[in-house]
Amino acid sequence: MNKKVQKALEQLLPFILLGMAIAFAVGVLIMFSYVLIWGILIGTVIWTAVLLKNYFFPKKTPITTKPQGRIIEHEHDNH
Repeated sequence: MNKKVQKALEQLLPFILLGMAIAFAVGVLIMFSYVLIWGILIGTVIWTAVLLKNYFFPKKTPITTKPQGRIIEHEHDNH
């Protein structure tokens, strides 16, 4: 009787380990997708907030003016 139980456990053990590995893989996949969904939601909210901010409060580009005054050029002595 003892040998039969031992043989049954030897045959059953790979299936138990495979089942545990599959369950672990599915659990990791579920946790990853949960984090991914929250990341997408938070990213969308931040993107929308920045889009609305830029729409209602656009950046003011400074008016480029020509520099006034004189430019005095001189040659450099290379010693």
